[in-house]
Amino acid sequence: MRRLAWAQLLGSTAIGSTAQSSTAVGSTGSSGTIGSTGTTGTAGSARSTGSTGTSGSVGSTGSSGSIGTTGTTGAVGSIRSSGSTGTSGSLGTSGTVGSTGSFGSTGSTGTVGAPMSTGTPASTGVFGTSGAPNNCSAACNLVPSDGLALQLSTWSTTGFASPTSVPSMFNATRAFQSFSALTPGSTNTVAAKIGGSPCLGGLQLGATPGFSTLTLPAASVSAVLRTTTVHPDYPVLSIAFVVRDVDGRTRVTRPDSLTVTGLTLSGTASCAPSSIDATTGVGFCDVVVAASEFGSTTASRSVTLSVMYGSTAAATAVLSASLARAVPAVSLPSGSQGMLISLPNSPRLPTEQFSVAAFGYTGVKKLAFFQITLYFNQSVASYISDAQVTSTLYTLKLAMTAGSASTKAFVTVIGTASDNAVPQIVGDNVPMLTAKFTVASGAVAGVTANAFEATIVSFTDVSNTNFVQVQAGRFADSRGSLDLAGLMTVWTADAVGLLSYASVPEIFNVQPLSGSTTTSTVNARIVKRSICTTGSGCATAGDSSGNVASSCAASGASGVGSLSGCTFTVGAATTAGSQGVSVTATSGSLTAAPVTIRVWHPSVIAVSAGSSTLSRIAGGRTSSCGMLFQSTPLAVTATFTGSGLTGVTVDVTCLATLTSSNPSIVSVSGALATGVAAGTAQVTVGSAAVSLTVVSSPTVSPVCMSAALVHGSAIFSPSSVPNQAQSPTASVTVSASYVKNDQTSLTSEGASATIVAFARLSDGSYLEVLPSMGLQVMPSNDFSTVLNSSTLLSTNTNYYRAFVMSNAGNAAGSCALEAKWIDTCSGSNTLLAAGPIAASVQLPSASSASVTISSGTPCNTGATCSISRSTDPAVQLGRRTSTQLSVSVTFPIQGTVTFTNDPRTVYTVVSGANLVAVSTTGLVTPLGGSSFGAAVINVTFPSYSRAASVWASITIRVDGVTGITWKASPFPSYTGSSSVVTSTLRKVHCTTAYQRASVSATVSLSDSTTADVSGNNYLSVASGSTSVVPAPTRVGSVYVLTGASAGTSNMTFSFGTGIAASAVITVTDTSATVSSLTWATSFWQSTSPVTFAATLGSTKTTVLSATFNDGTQFPDAISGVSWVPPASYLSFASDDSSRISISASGVATIGASSYRVPVTLTASAASCASSAPVSQTTQVYANLEPAVGDIDLGNQYGLPFSTSPYTSAPSVGQTFSVPMRINLGTGRKFTFTSFNLLYPSDWVKVHSIAYYLPTAYTAGQVNWCNN
Repeated sequence: MRRLAWAQLLGSTAIGSTAQSSTAVGSTGSSGTIGSTGTTGTAGSARSTGSTGTSGSVGSTGSSGSIGTTGTTGAVGSIRSSGSTGTSGSLGTSGTVGSTGSFGSTGSTGTVGAPMSTGTPASTGVFGTSGAPNNCSAACNLVPSDGLALQLSTWSTTGFASPTSVPSMFNATRAFQSFSALTPGSTNTVAAKIGGSPCLGGLQLGATPGFSTLTLPAASVSAVLRTTTVHPDYPVLSIAFVVRDVDGRTRVTRPDSLTVTGLTLSGTASCAPSSIDATTGVGFCDVVVAASEFGSTTASRSVTLSVMYGSTAAATAVLSASLARAVPAVSLPSGSQGMLISLPNSPRLPTEQFSVAAFGYTGVKKLAFFQITLYFNQSVASYISDAQVTSTLYTLKLAMTAGSASTKAFVTVIGTASDNAVPQIVGDNVPMLTAKFTVASGAVAGVTANAFEATIVSFTDVSNTNFVQVQAGRFADSRGSLDLAGLMTVWTADAVGLLSYASVPEIFNVQPLSGSTTTSTVNARIVKRSICTTGSGCATAGDSSGNVASSCAASGASGVGSLSGCTFTVGAATTAGSQGVSVTATSGSLTAAPVTIRVWHPSVIAVSAGSSTLSRIAGGRTSSCGMLFQSTPLAVTATFTGSGLTGVTVDVTCLATLTSSNPSIVSVSGALATGVAAGTAQVTVGSAAVSLTVVSSPTVSPVCMSAALVHGSAIFSPSSVPNQAQSPTASVTVSASYVKNDQTSLTSEGASATIVAFARLSDGSYLEVLPSMGLQVMPSNDFSTVLNSSTLLSTNTNYYRAFVMSNAGNAAGSCALEAKWIDTCSGSNTLLAAGPIAASVQLPSASSASVTISSGTPCNTGATCSISRSTDPAVQLGRRTSTQLSVSVTFPIQGTVTFTNDPRTVYTVVSGANLVAVSTTGLVTPLGGSSFGAAVINVTFPSYSRAASVWASITIRVDGVTGITWKASPFPSYTGSSSVVTSTLRKVHCTTAYQRASVSATVSLSDSTTADVSGNNYLSVASGSTSVVPAPTRVGSVYVLTGASAGTSNMTFSFGTGIAASAVITVTDTSATVSSLTWATSFWQSTSPVTFAATLGSTKTTVLSATFNDGTQFPDAISGVSWVPPASYLSFASDDSSRISISASGVATIGASSYRVPVTLTASAASCASSAPVSQTTQVYANLEPAVGDIDLGNQYGLPFSTSPYTSAPSVGQTFSVPMRINLGTGRKFTFTSFNLLYPSDWVKVHSIAYYLPTAYTAGQVNWCNN
């Protein structure tokens, strides 16, 4: 049986040819096999052990002791160099072993050249060495000849490999081809693996970076005109198209450019290769036709769309374009007065935007103001918004009124010239405005003759003279004449063409291999008519993508496959070639250009096996304790070809579905056949078959075992696979090599490697031994504390994982671990084979260590972390009662490793041991007691040799509250009150009310910091005499002290246990008298001048501050001191109560306007004790605002008519403004108003009106009509 035949399937693709060559070793009966000549077991062993590769071939053995005189063994055929071919001197033709003498008579195998003694390949790449230190079993001297395999990432679906290879130990070379079976632009990798079976299992040892299959240039293009007729007012020619490469794929290399010829062009609207969809190949090209192409009649032009690569046209499409006639330009008579409105000359699609432009004809007048009304049929046009009505010369004001079923909607536009001096507002074609509309979404196709109408309400010149009033506007549209109504033509987005493409244009038929049907769907895209193709105002073309074809027809499908709808399914016996199947899609009256689907057929299928005989393995057991038979890899090749196609032979093993004629004799999993019971069975794929014989006797026995640690990745050549061309014959060869990791050290704790093991059987074949078969791995004595190997790999339970143990030391040896194959079903755990596993563990010493505070338990102050005892009041300030240390150790190769919870980490308090304790996991907590200070904690690793020389240190403080200070300040607060200390509460200006004080408190901490605790709920304030000072209450966040009667009270301020301070507060009946009063003005509606502006009867609470003779203040004596009513010590007066009155509580009420003379308000404090009376005045203008539904003229503050400031009346010749305000009330929206403004024409004249345009005015009267 061949050695490790699975690896020749995956590691090399030469399955068919290799099986032919290598099976000659075991099946040499026709040429003189050992069996036919009756050679002894010893002689047979010599044959099997002789094929060691280059380091000890039978050929070299033969040269030192030939098998017979008629031909040396080397000439007969060394297994590696020449293969056992009949012509080169096979055993049968040049002298059979029987006729020349037995192997024994010509020289014993041992003395002639036993590979064990004369050429052990330990130095050339065995898993282990040939020695057996530490009482390990000896390793096999022979190893799998091709232990590494290469596989394409898309193998299971579309990947093909060439059936050629160059296998060797831990090296593999493989060619991949037929990339045309893959989607253009798809990404693949080549992966390397060891172990497992063909297509299944094994350990992946890395993969190449991704490489892509290249696209091909476009070779054909199908095109449809979206603009069936091109119009002069929107001269865009729009083409929809689909590109394909030479094989019909729509995923093409993006062209360098797209060109349109056959017409004079004035530019490109949008015709870029980037418009081509990368998957469907559908694109759009829009070009602008030059005005010179349009004549007085409709014309037709032949245009060519070219797909360009550089200066070469790779594909072209010829189309016939229709050009509409040029509509004659029309205008009003020069020098006339009126309005011309232009409409589109070309049809428009529903939802498409279009512009309506209005031009004034003014004669010799300057058009300073205008008001026009534009009517439109809502079944044809929709108004967008005021923002879409613009003008370059006029400031516009607009109002839109919806119409009904029988009336048009209309928009009223008022325009005021931005600059009366510009010459553009006089003469013919004065650009008044441009309004954008959209074609109504439900517009019916056809012509609407009265889509628009327009009326000039008034044209006004710079001297305020109306020179045009109530005149109909004229329209210029596609008729080329002046009309009183505007015409619109509406098109619908009718389908004008059909583009189609195949989802899979090139099919490799794998149904004969796997039974899976292969299909390709022809998708169609309806192209709809469009005239405007770019810009935000264009209607979407409405093209339908996906399979919208109503039906498809195929030609050339006979004997190839069947068409269901638009999906083509390849038949099992497909023989179509390069012409393939032509599928034509239709939708209604539209027919797309045919799409060709090329089909490759597997005309020749071959299946082979690594060995035709599967023997029972003595002592071997399955996972269910059944008899274990040998397995052999299967290989399938297929030659894909077809009419007109050059055949290509590829390995399709992983695509094929292999079946056994008798699974009770031979089972098949993927591409691996395994014996189950004695007998013969056929393994088939399609019509191809291979016969396998399973024998129970004689058995094959395990001879020895080789095992190795695997970690890291294979090295690939090329390291980065180039992108591949879409060609059936294009190929790429990839090589991979793997450095066995018994030669590469594991360098960190927890580092792991996977264990693979192979047993050599007595017939020279190899078998991968897995844990399910009884594989056990154990460390040698020297590695018992270094490597742990009893854990199955979590991602692949067919393998054990060896990992470096915690606290492991450095070690290296050829027998670090021992792999043993044990029959655990026998009851006596019979050892079947064993072999050593070499390993090297080199753990460098740590370079540094660090200790920090965990991010979850941050420090409280500064650079040094501070914690407090849980009983300390500092906890109420947010101080932590513990903190978690974070420890890390840095190693030269491994990097930084967390050691916080590692049992080898030792935390020692080297200073301040009475302050803190540290747990074994680095949690620092304060100890009991009352001491404060800093503790120093060292972190060391004394029991860990790799880190014994590094350490780290950190300082942690234990702090707490050491004292409290307090202060009482005037309440309510005012600017500067926080610096005033209050110890006495007096009566307020001969009233019965006492002053009040707010409390602020500050605590000191042992780390020399302080904290304001005035608002802290942990602060408590107690009164020793509640009849003098009642129990303090909080106002907002602070305590406020209140006087109740004359006397003293001892106040206590506490912050937790043992932290307190006390002081005496005195309450006296002596009054704090008012020394000054100050009116505030900021609360009025205006402060320049101070104005009370409100509707009739409105009120306003005034603001007055009072300063007392003890320096304290009430910043708002009227509403800011609730316990002292203002009327109890203040009085208020107005010198004109008819305009502004003021109550005893300081509330003002407006009764009339007073804009010429302000109203004087006075506040007074009567004499108290020996103090003199105090008073203060303020002057306030009154201005009534309009009531709901009323209108107000003039300024809101100060004089109604003024220059700046509001208190300055205009003088003769000065210009002044007359503001006008309307009170709409709540919830009303201003839409329309009309009123007359009367004014003395002999005193003033109208200069201008901002924002609103009067329809007319005469001396002394302005008539307003505003929307």
